[in-house]
This record gives sequence, structure tokens and C-alpha cells, in this order.
Amino acid sequence: MSVEKIDIKFVRRSTAAIVVFAIALRIVAALVWQSQCSLHDTTLKFGDSHSYWTIASNLALEGRYQYGSDQSRIFRSPAYPLFLAPFAWSERWFSDQSAQAPFVLGARIAGCLLGGLAVWIMMRWTRSIAGTASGIFAGLLAATYCGAVGMSIFVLSEAVATPLMVLSCWMLWRSTLRNPDPDGSHFWTSQRWLATAYSAFALGLACLARPSWGLWPGLALPLVAFASNRQELFFWRNWLLQGMFFFGIMCCVMAPWWVRNYAITGKFVPSTLQVGASLYDGWHPGASGSSDENMAFSIEAMQRILREEALLANDPSEVESTLEWRIDRRLHQEAWGWARENPSDALRLGLIKFQKTWWPFPTARELSNPMVVLWEAGSYLFILIMSAVGLWSLRADCRRWTEACWFIAPCVYLALLHMVFVGSVRYRQPGVLILCGLAGIGLSAAWTRFIVRAPVGPIPRAESSTDRAGNGTDAVGSRAFKKS
Repeated sequence: MSVEKIDIKFVRRSTAAIVVFAIALRIVAALVWQSQCSLHDTTLKFGDSHSYWTIASNLALEGRYQYGSDQSRIFRSPAYPLFLAPFAWSERWFSDQSAQAPFVLGARIAGCLLGGLAVWIMMRWTRSIAGTASGIFAGLLAATYCGAVGMSIFVLSEAVATPLMVLSCWMLWRSTLRNPDPDGSHFWTSQRWLATAYSAFALGLACLARPSWGLWPGLALPLVAFASNRQELFFWRNWLLQGMFFFGIMCCVMAPWWVRNYAITGKFVPSTLQVGASLYDGWHPGASGSSDENMAFSIEAMQRILREEALLANDPSEVESTLEWRIDRRLHQEAWGWARENPSDALRLGLIKFQKTWWPFPTARELSNPMVVLWEAGSYLFILIMSAVGLWSLRADCRRWTEACWFIAPCVYLALLHMVFVGSVRYRQPGVLILCGLAGIGLSAAWTRFIVRAPVGPIPRAESSTDRAGNGTDAVGSRAFKKS
């Protein structure tokens, strides 16, 4: 049997083993977390989890997509409640109303399967860039990273949004692969258009699960231009067409939600009517940089607006759209107004939010278990260190260093975003998961240098076996890894 066939078999077996391990670890964590919730006489520890489950229950049982009253019909984006709806429906029809836990656990396990999918994508993507060993190490890091495990089991929208974002980033990276046709005349017959379509479709779904990804194209599409072959004839024309095609697919995915929101409010609402509240949470007098979990400021604002509107009761022409829309708009305006009037305080809060998001140790009381704190901090710091090693190992290859930027860009995006909105360890997790690709490259270089005791040469290219998309393997790298 040839070395290449042996290596392909090794890659498939190791990939399957790591994905199964990732899913198993998440299921064990889900069982432990569920038992911890039971000790506190609850099944959902986070307020956001409760809101998603409530909307899913209303949708599955009554056909109404709302949270609470009919003035909260655009409270959450739809993808995750739709994902939870079968479990909420099962809770009503297959239980006595007192046994919610088994169905919540089912939702957690479904999140574990999606977490395993994200690990598989990270392995495939990293292997495409840096070979077999780097892909294996990236998979191990993604499988065992505490934050990634948590996002799979907490019944939060990241369970759906994060795998979709990883898929979108991978596909958009694939769209930058060198066009074998040097004159660019067959641009739309290459794999680029299909990869772009997959990326846009996945991002549209991710935005319907987690609206905070809506601004990601503003960073991702310039990165496409930076990472592509700019010497290709008609490059900028092709890049512009690619961007238009990307936005077209993304808009088609999100259009049903936009139409539904317009029918309710008479306004264009691209995500939810909680953006104003989220922005005000980060920018208001007395803001600390963390989220006000009781949303007391939002309740106070709503009461103030209702009092003001009561004075206009005899003049309905002064009342615009729905109450939910008016509250969101008022909070949005007041948040920006406060930031303009207090730029130094806004900058100070931005630095505080940055520290809260990227500090190794989680501070949420729900995650105060010392073992969880140490697991999160240890795995996070290890990924950061190995990412630095990975960047260093790619320093001599400009093309490969550019590819590494794809692993870093989501962290940059999330850091900037949550210097405006509130900061929390929760919000860094998708970026750190994607950073596992670069950390896998660094860990592979360290393994080669200190374990295999071989000189660290150039990181092997995936083309060394079959193709640039990662369908083949790096034979030398996999043999060295197995030999050690």
C-alpha cells in the first residue's frame, strides 16, 4: 500500500476520532451542567436561554413568534428559537408539564452535535493551510476549549451561530484560492462562486441566529481582497462582483425575516428590536461595561416613554410604528447621544469592555465553579500562546501569513464590536474557536521542534499531495506525527 493511501486513512481515522471525542466531551459536560441546574431548581440558568425557550414554546404551541406580550414580537432573531421549537413542542406533548429537563437536555445534546461539526470544519480548514499535523492539533484544541464546550451546551444562540460562522469563514477563505486561469476570464466557472455562495448563505443564517455578525462583511470582504491574487487580470472587477454576489445571497437568506418585521412595524428592521437596548446597556450614565442582567434601564425607559405617550393620547398622529419599535429607537438615540456628549467616558468604557471580554478568567456568577474558571483560563491562554507561535512559524511565507489572518480576523471584529456593546467572556468564544486553527499550526511547530526533535522548516503546503483545498494530506507531516 502506498504511503499516500496510508496517510489518507490516518487522516480520516484521526479526524473521526477527534470529532467523536469532541461530541462525547460536550455531552458529558451537558449532563454535568444539567445536574448543576437541577441543584438550583432550574433547567435554564441564563436569562437569554429562558427567552429563547419561551419564544420557541410560543411558536411551537400557539404559532405566535413573540416573547411575553404582542409588543415583543421582534425580541429575538428567529434561527435559534426555530432550532429549539421541536424540543419545546415535545415538552408540551410528551410530558406532564413538570418535566422540562429532558427536553432541554435534548437541545443541549443537539448543540453538542453542532459543536462537533465546528471541530470538523476547523480540522479540515487548518489541514488545507498547513498540513495534517496542524489540522489534528487544531481539532484537539477546538474539541477541548472550555468556551467552545460551553457555547454548545448552555442553550444560547451561539450553539447554532458559531458553527455557521466557522463554515462561512472557511468557505470565504476557499474563495480566495489562486485561480488556475491566470487571465481571470473564467472567474465564474471556478470554485470561487460556489464557495462565495456557501459562505454568504451560512453567514445569513448566522445573522438570523446571532445578529452581532451582521457587520462582519465589512471586515471579511476587504480581507478577501487582501488574501486573493491581486495580479489576476480584472481582479478588482471580479472582487466587486464577488462582493455583490455575496451580499445578494445573504440578503435572500434574511429577506423573509425583513418582510415579516416590516409587516409588523412598517419599518425596515434588519435584526431585532433589542439593538437599542443592547447599545444603551453599554452606553448610558452609570454603565459599567457589563450587562445589566435585570435590564432595569430598559424598564425605566419604557415607563418613561409610556408616560410621554400618555400625554399624546389625543393626538395619535404623533405616535409612530409599534411601542416595541419606539422603545428601541429611543434607547438607540439616547445611547448615541450620551456617547457624543461624553466621548472620554465612552472611550474609557470601551477599554473596560475590552478587558472584560478578553480577560482570561470568567466573572459571571453562573460560571464561578473553580474548575470551570481554571479550564477556561488555561485553555484560552494556551490557545493565545500557540497562536503567537503559529504566526512566528509562518513569518517567512507571506502568502501563508496572509492566510493566518483569517483565523485572527474574527477576534479583531469581536474586540471592536464589544468595545461599543457590553463586554463579557461569552462574546469572545466564536473568535477564540476560530483562532484554534492558528494555534494548531503553532502547536504543530512546537511538537516538531521539542517532541520529534526535528528542525522546524517551512510549514508544508496542502498541495504537496493532491489539491489546495485540503482534500489531500501532507505525507511528510503525517508520518512525522505518527512516528513520534
